[in-house]
Amino acid sequence: MTLSEHLAVILFACRDNRDVAMALNASETTWSRIYQLYWRVTLVLIPSMAPALYFGGWALRAATLSFGLSLALLFPLRKRIPRTAVLLHVSIAYLTAIVQLVLPASAVISVLPPTTWRPALAIFATIGIYSLGMYGGWRSIIVAFVAALVVFSDHLVAGLPILIGLALGAVAGVAVRTVIIELAESRDRLSQHALTDPLTRLGNRRAMEQEYNRYLAVARRESVSLFVSLWDLDNLKRINDLEGHAQGDVALLSFADVLRSVLREGDALFRIGGDEFCGLHLGLKDGASIVDRVHEVFESVSVGFAECTELDLDEALARVDVLMYEHKRHRRRGPGEASPICE
Repeated sequence: MTLSEHLAVILFACRDNRDVAMALNASETTWSRIYQLYWRVTLVLIPSMAPALYFGGWALRAATLSFGLSLALLFPLRKRIPRTAVLLHVSIAYLTAIVQLVLPASAVISVLPPTTWRPALAIFATIGIYSLGMYGGWRSIIVAFVAALVVFSDHLVAGLPILIGLALGAVAGVAVRTVIIELAESRDRLSQHALTDPLTRLGNRRAMEQEYNRYLAVARRESVSLFVSLWDLDNLKRINDLEGHAQGDVALLSFADVLRSVLREGDALFRIGGDEFCGLHLGLKDGASIVDRVHEVFESVSVGFAECTELDLDEALARVDVLMYEHKRHRRRGPGEASPICE
């Protein structure tokens, strides 16, 4: 393999590990969507800033400006630090809301009676602490509630209904967070099970169908070869018939471990049938060296290797299937026969 081919395999291995982790990490995908929803809702509130700035007192204007300025600063960072950006913005909105609740009416808005805008501010603050609970968990709401107690320290009796509402909002936020995490983890487990062979913990045929196109695209883009290997245990049926399926499973697990130890980083391995395993290999010249290393520790297996850079998956599997059965026939004739495993 040339230096460029080595680099292509190494780079793809790193990229592949990252992408597989992302694909299986449903939790991250779920939270990413929830963060996006937060910013969409926040952007909808922008038109309300104009009347707040025009009719508001100094406190409402300061709160509106801090809301808008923090939005302008944090919105560009929403992909780089998604959780932190949301928590910072929510915290600013929440703190300015609870502070206004203890200020004189003239500092907030004088054109409306307090009985109109105070409940609205209390609801806004409750939504804020709910969001802190959902995005940040218990630590965030503890800090937020302590801040509320400090703000209302001189108005505890009057502010008790608001504090109760904040507490309920905080608990609701944490409850929703718990449900989101549990659902995301369940989805993660289902996704992993759907792509994994339960016995060997290798990828299954569905996983191979997804990965083949990715490997093929990289091979063509990086101008390296893509080889497909098909492995078939020669005596699994005899083991199952004579010694039982438990011993057959032991043989399958043993062979899967051998392949894991022999294949290179960046190669992908799948169990696609009862006794059939398939590998995807970038940058190989042929598969002879891999076959030799496998046969040193696990002799009773037949294999076909073929370069498939110009083939779709069905064509690739058909080609290596022919080679694998040709190899099996030659092995049955005896060690003196040539074994054409590679094309």
